Amino acid sequence: MKIKKAITSTFIALAISSATFADEAYDVMKKFTTLPVPGYSKSEMNLDVIEKNGKVEHQVMMQYGNRKNGLVNTVFEFRTSATNKGTRVLQMEKTAKDDDRLIYLPQLKTTRRIPTSDRYKSFVGCEFTYNDMSIRDIDLDTHKMLNANESVTINGGTNGGKYGMTTYNCWKIDSTPASPNAKKMVEYSHKISYIDKQTYLPVKMEYFDKKDPNKLIKIYIIEKIEHVKGASGKDYVLRKSCLISNEITGRKTRVWVSNFEWDAKIPDTYFTQNWLTTGKTN
Repeated sequence: MKIKKAITSTFIALAISSATFADEAYDVMKKFTTLPVPGYSKSEMNLDVIEKNGKVEHQVMMQYGNRKNGLVNTVFEFRTSATNKGTRVLQMEKTAKDDDRLIYLPQLKTTRRIPTSDRYKSFVGCEFTYNDMSIRDIDLDTHKMLNANESVTINGGTNGGKYGMTTYNCWKIDSTPASPNAKKMVEYSHKISYIDKQTYLPVKMEYFDKKDPNKLIKIYIIEKIEHVKGASGKDYVLRKSCLISNEITGRKTRVWVSNFEWDAKIPDTYFTQNWLTTGKTN
């Protein structure tokens, strides 16, 4: 009888521990996805596509964003690029339904909607996907705490990066799509995020193959984090430089911010299909 009670107590303790870890994983991911976002943002962003042989294609794009009623709208406009100059992308968050994503292609002089089924595909030819350019709804996934005290060292000085080594104390969390529809929206079977305990940013994410969940296909790192203030005086954390490495092809893409202005009002006309098509705010 004592043995049975001991076994029962052990199972109950393990169940409580597992539930607590699951709750903690969800809470951490929730904190990341709800970090303060400026009411308005304007950034000059540099995109470097780095081929396996080291060849680099440098592109410059402008990013404009606003946040209204808890929903974020974002537009990207390519200013320099042999292939993408004049391309504009509009992303609009929606309540209780899929976000809208539209792209204007100057070569075809047409605007088209990016279907949900295509959002795991390459963002204008780089290693980032359309999904990478926004934050995924955490309720689309189940989250499991793998380690509550993981030490992660990021080398921000490789492959043309200009930042040194930084070590973070992180939560290590595995996120897996929770339904067949959620699985269709992404290019991986599951991902592991290393969430910095100071900023709640994912300083590293590892993506695994859909057919072989043990096969690593892509690694994302934040090479540089900066604490900044907006025009309103509010404090924010800025992902100054990010790098995605394709573990299959050897190709890499770096996105880094050269200039930014947050909380300074931007005309609402930027976040319309008319601006997307014409590039004009009036």
